[in-house]
Amino acid sequence: MKLWLAGLMLLVSLQIFAQDNTMGEKKEEPRRDTLFYPDINSKLLIFPFEPKLYRSEIDQEVGPANGLNFQELRGFYRLGLDNALYLAAKEQYDVIRFHADDAEINKDLYFVYKSMGYQNRDLPPVEDENEGKISKTYNKLVSKVSKAEEEPEPGTRMDQGQLVNNPNSQSQFMARTIVNENVLDYCEEKYMAGLFLFINQLDLLHAPGVDWTQYSNDDYPRIIRVHYTIFNKSSQEVFSGIASTTFSSQTNDIREIISKHFTEVAAQIINKAPLIVVQQTEDLLAE
Repeated sequence: MKLWLAGLMLLVSLQIFAQDNTMGEKKEEPRRDTLFYPDINSKLLIFPFEPKLYRSEIDQEVGPANGLNFQELRGFYRLGLDNALYLAAKEQYDVIRFHADDAEINKDLYFVYKSMGYQNRDLPPVEDENEGKISKTYNKLVSKVSKAEEEPEPGTRMDQGQLVNNPNSQSQFMARTIVNENVLDYCEEKYMAGLFLFINQLDLLHAPGVDWTQYSNDDYPRIIRVHYTIFNKSSQEVFSGIASTTFSSQTNDIREIISKHFTEVAAQIINKAPLIVVQQTEDLLAE
């Protein structure tokens, strides 16, 4: 088992290295917020999702292909996502992982879980920043007029003799909320943290809009969705949302799913996190 995990970690590392080199020449870094913190608040804490917040529609294919049961699949996905996040973040942050074989950290992880809550929220619409205001207004008006006529009913139905799946038109995600207002203060002081990344939920689903012919040919897209929330050291929510990617129904090797596709969503998440610039206390006072 330890050799299996070591191999998985190596695959994730190699995949991230390959992505960095492939995209290195033309890669444009997204604009990132920056937090100027003293060195006592320099660390990024990563919290894995609670096991109860794992949703999968593909275990019946992936499990037998790898000789793993439900609990083992969930455990490997949880660890694999944590590995991918760590490897995506370690060049930019001093990272502390709460998926750890450490009694003290496990105790604090349990305390954090009990001190936080969850909230279903609507995903905000994605707008093109380059789109002009007049064009935006026009598109909104057209959308309102045509929505009732063109938007299909959510759910699974027969359409011209084919089985079609359409999700609810208003996509939602799982955000994290703070119940015990002292929980992040505790983590900040104990772990010298300035940024907190919570993985809230993991979904492994059949992609929407698949028809019966794709199912019958076992050739349809699946989707990985990772719900997450980021807080700063003042317990302020910096960002919440979903990172997602798709992969083929013919990919059932769990090592490939984790090493290739979990690394994609991990990179999306880390690119949403503010950068931490460490400054000495006297430098902050001088400003």
